[in-house]
Amino acid sequence: MLLLSLTLSPVAGIASVNIFPPGGKPYGLTYADHIKNFWKWSLGIPAKVNPSNDPTGAKCATGQLNTTSSVFYLAFNTGGLSQRTCKVPAGKGLFIPVMQAEISDKESPKASTQDLNSTVTTDQNSVNSLYLKIGDKEYNYQDLLKYRTNTGIFDVVYPNNGIFGVMQGGPSKDIADGFYIITEPLAKGTYPIHFKSSLLCTGTGCVDTNFAQDITYTVIVQ
Repeated sequence: MLLLSLTLSPVAGIASVNIFPPGGKPYGLTYADHIKNFWKWSLGIPAKVNPSNDPTGAKCATGQLNTTSSVFYLAFNTGGLSQRTCKVPAGKGLFIPVMQAEISDKESPKASTQDLNSTVTTDQNSVNSLYLKIGDKEYNYQDLLKYRTNTGIFDVVYPNNGIFGVMQGGPSKDIADGFYIITEPLAKGTYPIHFKSSLLCTGTGCVDTNFAQDITYTVIVQ
């Protein structure tokens, strides 16, 4: 499988890391399937211990220890700046949500499947900036546009006191959209990663009308 080459800075101690191009099957799954699994992980963790609400990265491995997954999920945030340090097992790829959106019938109980898809699509149509840096290699808005993926409808299970204000847990129908990156397996070393994105939705029916995240990770692979 063709990979896009990225060169890391010398201080990281790693010669290079690759990311999988869109349209492929990293680790035997489509991008859409990886994104579904990412949201099943993220939405399945109570808000109090959810990595998306963690300012330091101390909770980054929550729900990811002792699993056979080929990828390690880096969390988004709920807006603003985050600086996190995260330890990752060697041999796993990274899943990076440069920009993300999801909506479920737990968050919007009366919405049809068509309504959910319209909401999340309108939301991500409003994205106006995308940026990713791994080591000294940078990807800008135009580079990242081709990584947009809509999952279609899938099943998730919320815990009680979940994220996004979902208080009563249980099964739910969900749909996700956004811009997601998957890397090749990482060797031991330290990887500086920075991603940020924003949107401004001036119409109606978006998940968020005005959202921006700016996240820096120091990923220590051991």
